[in-house]
Amino acid sequence: MSWKRNYFSGGRGSVQGMFAPRSSTSIAPSKGLSNEPGQNSCFLNSALQVLWHLDIFRRSFRQLTTHKCMGDSCIFCALKGIFNQFQCSSEKVLPSDTLRSALAKTFQDEQRFQLGIMDDAAECFENLLMRIHFQIADETKEDICTAQHCISHQKFAMTLFEQCVCTSCGATSDPLPFIQMVHYISTTSLCNQAICMLERREKPSPSMFGELLQNASTMGDLRNCPSNCGERIRIRRVLMNAPQIITIGLVWDSDHSDLAEDVIHSLGTCLKLGDLFFRVTDDRAKQSELYLVGMICYYGKHYSTFFFQTKIRKWMYFDDAHVKEIGPKWKDVVTKCIKGHYQPLLLLYADPQGTPVSTQDLPPQVEFQSYSRTCYDSEDSGHLTDS
Repeated sequence: MSWKRNYFSGGRGSVQGMFAPRSSTSIAPSKGLSNEPGQNSCFLNSALQVLWHLDIFRRSFRQLTTHKCMGDSCIFCALKGIFNQFQCSSEKVLPSDTLRSALAKTFQDEQRFQLGIMDDAAECFENLLMRIHFQIADETKEDICTAQHCISHQKFAMTLFEQCVCTSCGATSDPLPFIQMVHYISTTSLCNQAICMLERREKPSPSMFGELLQNASTMGDLRNCPSNCGERIRIRRVLMNAPQIITIGLVWDSDHSDLAEDVIHSLGTCLKLGDLFFRVTDDRAKQSELYLVGMICYYGKHYSTFFFQTKIRKWMYFDDAHVKEIGPKWKDVVTKCIKGHYQPLLLLYADPQGTPVSTQDLPPQVEFQSYSRTCYDSEDSGHLTDS
């Protein structure tokens, strides 16, 4: 099975048409990250490139100057340091050792992300977001956070509840609320649903992509009727907020799947929140359209990243120390992925109208360590799409 064209991408959903041209005072030229033999840091480097190039995250993080410092295991300090180097350093390749070390010390008890050992880029990305939450918000629980300056929960988190409604007897289960940073979907389910949708529709279009993801995420997830009438019911997931960044995690059955080309062809560049879930309750989410700006891929026990650089309006490829310009269109990325047999792992969709977090509720500095803004304050001209 393989599609010769991208039915779910293109058209009005083109990212280069939605993000405004960049000013001359914006983000510094793209830099690579070192990964010496034996370090196995490609998973961290890929996640780090995503965080730096996400305009909403970078500008929000720039505004945060206080945090709960964890000393030599402080991820906040390490991230501030590498972000300053991204902006100010004249070097084309930067070390990520400080962040790698802080990550290893933070998760030493769990024996995850340890020095010299390969780990999962998607899990690394998700855990970096949660550690940032713990260090900047006066909250201990990761699923309950009301801090307006918490980037993780204000910009990335999807606040959901799932529920079963029986169409036969009308029985309804109690809503189960939860929060997720990444929306995971099986690639096998994605491809199977894509086939079904293409077979039953004469004119497939990019607007079907959100529906494709929703169908794939609930495929096979059948529950018993709440009143045990005998019916098997597909779960309904309802989104209650309006995140400005949606992260889609693709789950693969193996490291060498033959579905890689089909998956890349099924990806859409525009995502409507109202299509991704059974229902959305926030009025902003009902109107929200997010665009594909980044992707982490995997091949041959190695991670690399594609990201749309809004300064030059082109897709860039980051493979540790190597940085390469790919082209202005998503199809340029598709071509490289197919030639390289890359497996998409993490997709980043961003709102082009996104804004930095509010810092009005920052906690008193007496309880937190202050971190100077230093030089990367000058990264942009004050407009999100200019950063």
